[in-house]
Amino acid sequence: MELRAYFEKYSDEATCIEELKNKRLENGILCRKCGHNVHSFRQNDLKFQCRKCGNRISLRSGTVMENSNLPIRYWMICIELMTLSHRKLSILKIQYLLGHKRYEPIWLMVQKIRLVMKIRDEKYRLRAYSEFDPEFLQKIDKLAIKKKAKE
Repeated sequence: MELRAYFEKYSDEATCIEELKNKRLENGILCRKCGHNVHSFRQNDLKFQCRKCGNRISLRSGTVMENSNLPIRYWMICIELMTLSHRKLSILKIQYLLGHKRYEPIWLMVQKIRLVMKIRDEKYRLRAYSEFDPEFLQKIDKLAIKKKAKE
């Protein structure tokens, strides 16, 4: 997704909360108390409530955003920026782009996201063999022939 389209889709905090809520419900939520999997969402305090025992689970609990007071929109924007960029973005640049006054919360957010990305990358590492497109290999051969011809 292009960054422009991303900002149009998630234009405010309420939209980001709704998206996170839907993702959590899609993945399934288990009550820590009774193990029941049917919950209702309480919009006033952003918590899921178990329909069997009434136990409440925060929207952020069990995610990288747990125990953070930063807006969910900050998290979603930062994750998008970090996954779109091929090179590392500085934390100061992210702080500037988000328009946040303090460095420390943004630093902590970026460190948590990097840790989760590292764990994910280790889980899905390529093993055994890699497959190349034959056209790609032909282009490599042509470049190698041209380079040898120049020498």
